Amino acid sequence: MAQAPAFIQTLVTSTRIRLARNLANYPFPDKLDLPLASEVVYLVEKELKKLDDFKKNDMGKLTKEEATLLQEQHLISPALIRRKELAAAFISSDNSISIMVNEEDHLREQYIYKGFDLYKAYERISGIDEGLGAALDFAYDNKLGYLTACPSNLGTGMRASVMMFLPGLARSNELAAFLPTLKAGGLTVRGVFGEGTAAEGYSYQVSNERTLGLSENDILDQMIRMTMTLCDLELRAREKMLKREKIQLKDECLRAYGTLTNCAILPIKELTDCMVKVRLGVALGFFKSRDAQDFNDFLADMRPASFRLENNLQGASEYDCDLMRAEIAQRVVPELVVRVD
Repeated sequence: MAQAPAFIQTLVTSTRIRLARNLANYPFPDKLDLPLASEVVYLVEKELKKLDDFKKNDMGKLTKEEATLLQEQHLISPALIRRKELAAAFISSDNSISIMVNEEDHLREQYIYKGFDLYKAYERISGIDEGLGAALDFAYDNKLGYLTACPSNLGTGMRASVMMFLPGLARSNELAAFLPTLKAGGLTVRGVFGEGTAAEGYSYQVSNERTLGLSENDILDQMIRMTMTLCDLELRAREKMLKREKIQLKDECLRAYGTLTNCAILPIKELTDCMVKVRLGVALGFFKSRDAQDFNDFLADMRPASFRLENNLQGASEYDCDLMRAEIAQRVVPELVVRVD
């Protein structure tokens, strides 16, 4: 694949490839008892140790805050958290790879790449998958492909997704109008944390819905084409926004920036609302981001569980968190974003 145009990197926050696999001769996770579930975890752990440096996280031993942190980082799903003593997650030292064990399937292998490169993401996780598959007997059928708990994952068992920032399409309702086209092409749009979750700050997860009858390359190429189409539509929608309401939008974004850089108390909801408007201001050219990835990392670090753990605020009151949040925003936001006059 040729390198994607640079402008796409400003619209796509991250790329994720997820592979669903099951072990032959074991019931699907919903039918596993504790001894069999523990055996699956043991087998996966044994092989992963040979492939990379992974940290084991037993769901039943994590605190609620620790589990929420992993979810905020998109390393585990809400469904895995609910599995408790039956489930585990193995996470690489750089937090880019996570292997969820005994969620809906025995294995949910995923790699998250910061930016847009579907083939690079696939190559990275497929290396882990091949290593596991060489030692573990994956459930596979010559006609149906990889066997999965949900029929929608049959075939490649692969979901390729991109996290996109689409304020123009969202605010104009053009995204909703485009959904039938996406669905007809075998794609779907979900919220920030995947299926069943809402969009957050104009961020949407676009992924393939069809896995049967297509090769991995077919899925990746389809996702690339549709991502570029969405980027083109989003840029046109932003142009329309600026022609229609530039002064109002600029005022909205500047006021949000002023709040973040001149506050003494900053509740999480106000921070989130203001950061979305500042991010919109960057997209529309009212601000310039010194480094897009640093900006995205700051947003992730300010999520509730991440923020508390990063700043040693476990057990602190919301008021204390609001004070610290304001102090950090005043100091960091001007380093990340500058106004364009």
